[in-house]
Amino acid sequence: MRIVKVPGLIGPSASPGVSATIWVLLLALLCFVAVAHETVLPAKFLLDEQVILERMVTVSRFEAFGDSFDNLAWTLRWLGAGTAGISLIGFFASTVGLVLAIWRSGVTSLTGTEFLLACFWLVAQTVYIGMPSKEIVISLAVLVILQCKDSRFIVVIFTACVALIAVFFRTYWAITLAPALLLYFGPAVLRKPLSLAFVAVVLFACVAVNFRIQYGETLDFARQMVNESRYPNEVGSLIVQIIPGGNIVSDVTNAMLILGTFLLPLPLVLSGVATQTIGGICTFFTLALMFSRYQGRRAVAAPDRFGKLCFCFIVSFLATQAIFEPDYGSFLRHLSPISPLMLYLLLSSRSERESEAPRSSMIRGARSHSGQPARG
Repeated sequence: MRIVKVPGLIGPSASPGVSATIWVLLLALLCFVAVAHETVLPAKFLLDEQVILERMVTVSRFEAFGDSFDNLAWTLRWLGAGTAGISLIGFFASTVGLVLAIWRSGVTSLTGTEFLLACFWLVAQTVYIGMPSKEIVISLAVLVILQCKDSRFIVVIFTACVALIAVFFRTYWAITLAPALLLYFGPAVLRKPLSLAFVAVVLFACVAVNFRIQYGETLDFARQMVNESRYPNEVGSLIVQIIPGGNIVSDVTNAMLILGTFLLPLPLVLSGVATQTIGGICTFFTLALMFSRYQGRRAVAAPDRFGKLCFCFIVSFLATQAIFEPDYGSFLRHLSPISPLMLYLLLSSRSERESEAPRSSMIRGARSHSGQPARG
């Protein structure tokens, strides 16, 4: 089996044996944290678990577009797993997904920055998914999608997984699915930075109009509904309206500004909470490296199907979260289960650019030997 080598103390990377040992020790430590999360993690990370465990005793049905906590509680009770078993399911689903993403990206070794980012997302997944939470379902879906990345039916599988989550666990994922498929099947120009900004504006405007027609509410009413009973001293990074107004123009402007704070997460970095500061820094470097590498690829107009699908979904996911996220800590939490897709895109883009370099050199060499002028 190919071992993805980690950075070495001496030289660019450690040997395969040392690298494998480091991976095993890291995952074993995180597995312990997942199993012992009730004593290792702060109480604030266990709030969803308490709600789910309570509902597992009383919930009686599993229904489409029903209460997502009830649906998850019913599912976990149907599996017959205890708290430790649920934690292990979440831990292995998320960890195997991220390790599989790294392995299937095609890289043979990680740079120092890439290894630190991989460690961060492994820890984040353990903290947020190595316990009873809705993130377990998303991690399982991401794992299935990664397993089927080379299938000719990958778009169908992806659509089915996202639709399942939207129907039973997170209704607003239906909004995420539509622009993701539009970007995927649309022309390459839609995946350029300026076009993506325009698509985001159109998405926010359409949802704002729909919310006014269907609910008589503003674009961020879901966020306001969650935050109205919370206080800034309880949640260190509440997301609030930046520009007052209450009309469609201010709604769209606020959503674009919040999306900007996801890409440049200064509220997390400056929150004063060490874990959120680290999360903000690592989120920025993950997204910056991922987008810059992908957009810098020569094959951006015709990339591999799975890489394009990951890119379109991540862009759509970030835009949707700009409408619904109540705070930046929740944003970090909801990024964790899709982090394998982000790491895959980040690493596979670097891998393809590296593989293109020797191919270009061979072409130039062949042209020079044949008497044709080599193009720079």
